[in-house]
Amino acid sequence: MATENSGIQMGVVEQPFGCDPAIVHCPICGQATLDPEWGDFTPCPHVAFFYTGLTGDFEFMSDDFHERISDLDDDFELENFLSLLKQVGYSDRLLVLQVTSGGMGCGPMSNTDVYGFDYETLANQAEG
Repeated sequence: MATENSGIQMGVVEQPFGCDPAIVHCPICGQATLDPEWGDFTPCPHVAFFYTGLTGDFEFMSDDFHERISDLDDDFELENFLSLLKQVGYSDRLLVLQVTSGGMGCGPMSNTDVYGFDYETLANQAEG
């Protein structure tokens, strides 16, 4: 018996200390989200957002995502991320990947990036 899941899907990845940051690939089309040579963010049509903990801000927002969050007064922080995404209407058609990596700078440091992949874009592509 199939049941409908109304919750946002989330994967949490913590890389071993000192490893190079992961190059996340879109689980829908397989495109790398970061150019491994230049480090530029290269979104495919399925990326809803890319949030980097380094700056505490969005590096990329799709038009749909930007429109959904434009009326929010709350700031996105890792602690309230999922609840804010639910508040703006995302459900189980959004996959969120939270990737934390760490290394040495002027001491031990870590960074968490959050990627959102919108499976709803597949339905939109089929209609168009």
